[in-house]
Amino acid sequence: MLNKDIVQEKSKNMASQLAQALSGDDENAAADAIQEFSAAIAQMIESEFKAQRGSSDAAALNGRGFAVLTSEERDWYEQFIQATHAMNPKQAIANITAPLPITIIDRVIDDMKKSHPLLDAITFQNANGETRLIMNAIQMMSKLGSWGQITSAIVEEVTGALRYIDVSTSKYTAFFLIPKDYVKFNFSFAPVWVDQYIRIVLSEVCANGLEYAVVAGNGKNKPIGMAFDTAHPVEGVYSEKDAIALTDWNDYPALIANNLLVDANGDYRIVPEVLMVCNPKDYVKKLRPAQNTITMAGVIDIISHQYPTRVVPSAFVAEGYVKVGIAKNYFAAINGGKSGIIEYSDEAQFLDDNRVYTTRLYGNGQPIDNVSFINVSIANLNPAYVLVRELAAF
Repeated sequence: MLNKDIVQEKSKNMASQLAQALSGDDENAAADAIQEFSAAIAQMIESEFKAQRGSSDAAALNGRGFAVLTSEERDWYEQFIQATHAMNPKQAIANITAPLPITIIDRVIDDMKKSHPLLDAITFQNANGETRLIMNAIQMMSKLGSWGQITSAIVEEVTGALRYIDVSTSKYTAFFLIPKDYVKFNFSFAPVWVDQYIRIVLSEVCANGLEYAVVAGNGKNKPIGMAFDTAHPVEGVYSEKDAIALTDWNDYPALIANNLLVDANGDYRIVPEVLMVCNPKDYVKKLRPAQNTITMAGVIDIISHQYPTRVVPSAFVAEGYVKVGIAKNYFAAINGGKSGIIEYSDEAQFLDDNRVYTTRLYGNGQPIDNVSFINVSIANLNPAYVLVRELAAF
């Protein structure tokens, strides 16, 4: 089976290139990053196919880590394979009116969560063709119920506390590229091989695109970033919250207490753990050492010692900053159930010698309230240390 470490490394390279391309609004650079990743995965799939050429037993392939396809998935992949070999592949692809099966999107989401800790931490789901989903605006606790007679006022209060998120407003176009000679000579794979290629490429391309939006999305035809001010958009564009400076780890508990332990209604909430999303360089230089502070008592995780914290690196966070908040209070969903139609193009000039397939996934994401995440500056953060109190002698 494919080496997951190599796939992950290739994805990290793509994420780094995409972060630079997206920050500079460079579409060609973004396309190059996706093309490089897709080509690498295509070569790996081809090599693996050659190694397993003699195996057609589904149970044996499943034992090696390949997915067991449903009948709907197998039928869809067989249509796709036939279309790639048609005399007019563009028309043949257009004739596939069925979208990617929902079960494929489910597995793509599972793959995304496994390889991207940030997406695993937040509330992230498949909308399954729905356009609107209920999103609790705040941690309601007692406000979602009441002792005594059920009145219209109580019903209105509960109903008014529910917020909806429209998962059809933001469109994400995911490219997966197949070299033309790859289609001509080697793409006569069984559906299980096509499934592996499409799921790897879609999951990584979509994951990086979604991770960028979760961290840095301004809400303009994309999700709203976790540390963005959701209360004051300007013409549909949201701005990132002002950064709160953290210079000493001993001030970290106060940072959490003052900014995250009271909900949008002014009620206290219990937060067993917070999420900290950081730049990979800051993780190595500033945060990882704090998680491995050596003392006479052994190795101490100063960050979690101050407050339980899950630290997750992301290429889409700027150096010198971290996003801190309640992970499950970021809600995201993608809609592949009715929109995941595969399309075909040979017209993209910057993708020479490749056949470009795209699928458009609709979705959205945003914090469930405006007080669940904060933007923190760690530019002047001092190295971690342990406070030692000297006791007076008796």
